[in-house]
Amino acid sequence: MKTKDLLVRILRNRLALFAILLIIQSLFFVTNMANSLLREPDDGWELKIAAIDNHLSPMGIWLIPYAVGFLLAALLPLWAAFYMPIKLYRQFILAMGVAAVFSYIIYIVFPTYVVKPRPEDVPGSDILSVLLRTAYEADNAYSTHNAAPSQHVFYAIINACFMIRFRPRPRVFWVWTTLAALISASALLTRQHHSPDLIAGYLTAAGAYYAGLWLGERVTAWLGDEHSPLIAPWQRRLRWRRGVMDAA
Repeated sequence: MKTKDLLVRILRNRLALFAILLIIQSLFFVTNMANSLLREPDDGWELKIAAIDNHLSPMGIWLIPYAVGFLLAALLPLWAAFYMPIKLYRQFILAMGVAAVFSYIIYIVFPTYVVKPRPEDVPGSDILSVLLRTAYEADNAYSTHNAAPSQHVFYAIINACFMIRFRPRPRVFWVWTTLAALISASALLTRQHHSPDLIAGYLTAAGAYYAGLWLGERVTAWLGDEHSPLIAPWQRRLRWRRGVMDAA
């Protein structure tokens, strides 16, 4: 099979695009490990706005939207594979991929880190507070790099932008902007990031969003399949059942 034919097949296969994105997202752990092995914990820059970041108390409750951010970054592109038009889906995947690859380059070339609070600085005895203290212990033992731009922020913003673009309705707008705001705040209020990391995440999301639109537009024009029908899994099953009944 020629390289061009293989590329065309991949670009037309939604699940292949999702799998490639998932692999790209997983490279976060590779860059994090590389920084932990090649650098001391305080090699690089700790970006912070002291007036903000020095006066925040970590709270376990913010682990909930923080965990939601992880899940949406991984699972929303899979959901979108079955429901978004092909051009919009390519734009979505490409925006996510561009943001991730850009962040890895920054993590290696311009390493930033966060000095996490001591576990005893987390108030409360509830399960979320205990989990946050455990997270600090693990981070302090492993690596505190890969801070700016915040992946939590740029994934949340890109998710919101494409869901609103997919369903431009007031309710969709408010749901996804609220989710993006909560996920962004959780990165700060769990003290996993400082405020400049969030700002870098917003800028990365904006650049990747427009890059994804541009790239997806051109890839789809090249393939000429913008108006190909979308068949979700339940529609495939329905058509298969109808075919069986008609054959009978």
